[in-house]
Amino acid sequence: MKLLLVVTFIFFAQTLFAQPLFQLTFQHDEVGEFPIGWASRDQEDSATVYSVQAAGEKKFLHADARGLSVQISYEKKWDLRDFPILRWQWRAVAFPKGSNERVKSGNDSVLGLYVVLSGLPFVTAIKYVWSDTLPAGTVLESPYSSGTKLIVLRSGRALAGTWVSEERNVLSDYESLFGRKEKHPKALGIAVLTDSDNTDSRAIGDYAEIAILSGGGN
Repeated sequence: MKLLLVVTFIFFAQTLFAQPLFQLTFQHDEVGEFPIGWASRDQEDSATVYSVQAAGEKKFLHADARGLSVQISYEKKWDLRDFPILRWQWRAVAFPKGSNERVKSGNDSVLGLYVVLSGLPFVTAIKYVWSDTLPAGTVLESPYSSGTKLIVLRSGRALAGTWVSEERNVLSDYESLFGRKEKHPKALGIAVLTDSDNTDSRAIGDYAEIAILSGGGN
């Protein structure tokens, strides 16, 4: 019993004292508008795909991609050793048809959340994916770039329409995926991508409560 109490205390202490570097809650954004502080190389299409929506008091980033692939990003630099934890919520609504993230012709996902990382000689990225077809736990290289590694966190449609909370130790993932042990590895920002261009279909998903934390984790 004493051991159980100690373990429980440690768990709640880690959660309580995990300090956020920043949190993206969308609470100050206008419903129906493109989110404040986010950017894209294609501002016209990004505004047609992404908008802030609300359900009750909860605001979230809504993505509706109709035959499009538009990534949007939020620039924020931080040291992964100081703030290694990424926590967020997402909800899959409509999956692109015939997707398969292993190949270019099927590389569409209902939900994709990136951490963009500094690296030499090129910028690298970790993409956390909710896939329709690949099993959870799948790790692969993007068919478009060797600098982007994908981790499938969720698979299939059993939880479609349900908000799901996720948490990852990005530092551990970075060192495992890229084989690097840097003294001060740097992140450059967050990006999201709900896309359906390769399958010429439609993908709908939501993102909320994105936070970078100093402790806790997997």
